[in-house]
Amino acid sequence: MRYYNEKWNLFLFDVLNSYDPFYADPERLGSTEKLSELLVKYQLFQEESLTTEQLGAVQLFRDSLRFLILKESDETLVKFLSEYESRAPITTRLQAAGEGKFTLIYEQLNKGGLKPLEDRILAICSHALGRMIVDFGRSRLKSCTSTPCEEIFVDQSKNGMQRFCSKRCSTRYHVKKHREQA
Repeated sequence: MRYYNEKWNLFLFDVLNSYDPFYADPERLGSTEKLSELLVKYQLFQEESLTTEQLGAVQLFRDSLRFLILKESDETLVKFLSEYESRAPITTRLQAAGEGKFTLIYEQLNKGGLKPLEDRILAICSHALGRMIVDFGRSRLKSCTSTPCEEIFVDQSKNGMQRFCSKRCSTRYHVKKHREQA
């Protein structure tokens, strides 16, 4: 199987932010069908069916990872990510893209047999988050400050002062603050 880094990053944040108290039904991964739709969206493991146990493993991973990102030490987070990534190791190889450009391709190799689906899904999320921490630093992983939104995002602003996950949340926060002052 072959995946590209950007797709994995987007998949990671869709999994991480799949519980959103802003909505009437906050659990956006509430069924195996919803997780299957997410996998199809990112062209991951489309040919495989999911069980409720695998869904539960993804939800538990999501909840644990959110807690670790927001509350725990760097060492605890690294240990958690490394453990999940080791369950279905990911390798990197270089591919020529033409015209003097190259692409890194990330793959899960099936040496020693196919790993359980939940391990492969969670290894992708662990790998993507690990790469982001290396690229941007832990201090750039933030939670949106516009309640009730709790989305986790990577602050890619120049000064590292981004507080909101989106313009929608920024606007909602500032309108609410303006109304409170009036």
